[in-house]
Amino acid sequence: MTVQPRQNNLEVRWIRFRVLLVATGLLFGFLLLIGRSFQVQFFQWEGWASVANKQIRRDFHIEARRGEIYDRNGQELAISIELESLAANPRAIKDPEGAAKKLAAVVEIPATRLEKKLRQHRAFVWLKHYLTPRQTDAVRALGLEGIHFVKENRRYYPNVELAGHLLGFVGRDHIGLEGLEVAQDQLLGGESGTHPGAKDARGQIIYTHGLPAASDPQAYSLRLTLDKRIQYIAERELQKTVTDYGAKGGMIVVTEPKSGEILAMAVFPSFNPNSFSSYGPAVWRNRAVTDAFEPGSTFKIFLMAAALEEALVHPDDLFYCENGKYKVVNHTIHDLKKFGWLSLAQILRFSSNIGAAKVSEKLGPSRFYHYIRGFGFGAPTELGLPGETAGLVRSPDKWTPVDLAAASFGQSLSVSATQLAMALGAVANDGLLMQPLLIKEVLDAQGRVVRRNNSRVVRRVISVATAERLKDLLADVLTPGGTGARAALAQYQAAGKTGTAQKSNHKGGGYEDDSYTASFVGFAPVADPKILVVVVINEPQKGYYGGVVAAPAFRRIAQQTLHALQVPPEKTQNKGKNVATLDSIGSPSQSPVTLQPVAYGQRQNNQPTVMPDLTGLSLRAALDRLQNFTGSLDIHGSGRVVGQNPEPGRNLSTISSCSLILAAD
Repeated sequence: MTVQPRQNNLEVRWIRFRVLLVATGLLFGFLLLIGRSFQVQFFQWEGWASVANKQIRRDFHIEARRGEIYDRNGQELAISIELESLAANPRAIKDPEGAAKKLAAVVEIPATRLEKKLRQHRAFVWLKHYLTPRQTDAVRALGLEGIHFVKENRRYYPNVELAGHLLGFVGRDHIGLEGLEVAQDQLLGGESGTHPGAKDARGQIIYTHGLPAASDPQAYSLRLTLDKRIQYIAERELQKTVTDYGAKGGMIVVTEPKSGEILAMAVFPSFNPNSFSSYGPAVWRNRAVTDAFEPGSTFKIFLMAAALEEALVHPDDLFYCENGKYKVVNHTIHDLKKFGWLSLAQILRFSSNIGAAKVSEKLGPSRFYHYIRGFGFGAPTELGLPGETAGLVRSPDKWTPVDLAAASFGQSLSVSATQLAMALGAVANDGLLMQPLLIKEVLDAQGRVVRRNNSRVVRRVISVATAERLKDLLADVLTPGGTGARAALAQYQAAGKTGTAQKSNHKGGGYEDDSYTASFVGFAPVADPKILVVVVINEPQKGYYGGVVAAPAFRRIAQQTLHALQVPPEKTQNKGKNVATLDSIGSPSQSPVTLQPVAYGQRQNNQPTVMPDLTGLSLRAALDRLQNFTGSLDIHGSGRVVGQNPEPGRNLSTISSCSLILAAD
């Protein structure tokens, strides 16, 4: 039979056909795959590489190291330091209880709190930020598995409380919260950079350290007009004055009147920005900028400036001061002494409220208001610090005759200490009101100056001639018998004005009977003013007259500051003579009292005349020992003195500069 062989042949051919078909399909698919691969590899590789990169590559943000803050001489005021922080991977810890007990003894955190963190089902937990070097070494010595360190930058203020209110502080996230730190946060914090990285198949981050950063973090540093030496002097004398007179607090502003540069800005009570959370918002506030107060008789300066500029009065003009009582409408103005006829100069010298009120009547509300605003009152100074007050100056169309009289001696309006400093600076600076200047230079990470801020004249308020007359009148206030006699300097002629203002009663209206603000504002030397000092003491309890409480603080600050700036002593007729009669001015009516004679140039304390051994002293103690040193002082580090140059024993008068090296205990 022939049927079987034919059937077999058909099956064989069918099988061959199917094999050939499959082979052809495979070949076609293979060729298609090769073609597609060729296409992807040579024509579409950039697009697919980009897709792959997006899936596995990540650019991780790197925070910029916060910029430094320096004083005018390059001394560090705020820096960022790298510290170790403690973290853990709970999944890698086999004995959470045991690890917690060992760590608790080192990092000073309760073991129960640590154990709770170590039992979390997470790959990463923070245990403690910012370990001390001693704590870091101790934890490393424990050799605990799953415990590791992370480097973090921490803001550090090496001078502790010095300029704390002005500098402010930053939070845990390195964002400024107070003071200059928040006002200049954009510059100091800078822009974060990026660094390329990748994720593995499990989504774990892999940093590609070998690759260049996509962009570097950029932050800027600030060089201030502040002088660390003068800041220390101001803070020390402010604390002494507040303590001696049992006051609630106080503030001091020191400026260079010709440039408007802020040399010091002190507020007491002080605080340590390194541990700001231990205090509160009321203590953090920079009251020299944020708080307004009634200036009292210091405001007579600007009344006289306006009246002289308008040629309404002459320094020798006489005003009848009503023997101590003067009625304006239904309000009686009092002087502390029953004055009769007083010249314009004597009204300032003896601080007659009645005399000031009569001068204001000649001036009138509109013209007086014009000069008040011209001197910068009623508007922020634009110093560049947060929360600056504009003070309070009402429109003249709302003034009554009583308001006009009250404004003449610094009541019914309010000002800040910074406003007062800049306004008096216009008198010292021949009538030119300056913009206050705090930031001198902006520096990049390499220390190069990228921006320099120059002094700026806001406007001319009074003429040079008026300013010169007013300087002479204010210098007379500090002569024996004047209310500012206790502000007189030994080797320089100074000028200024006392202020004693009752504090207003915010609850019931009117003024408190036993609550005062004592102040003194002045500058020196009169012929060529180098410094200007505003001293404001809040609610002193052991005396309250500005001439008693604030004037001596001005004298001490001005004397030390002029020496620190190496301003040559003036050759006056009094040089070499004894200063024997300074007015005690418990009130302006008291007669002069004889004090212990002190010759000009004679040391008034037991300060050394040779370079002392400062080793082991704190910075404050060392600076106290160097009060008679008038050269430049460079301070490196913080803590206690471990080195000094020159060595002890050198005559202080032969030394032009001194370096102190400090280190932590």
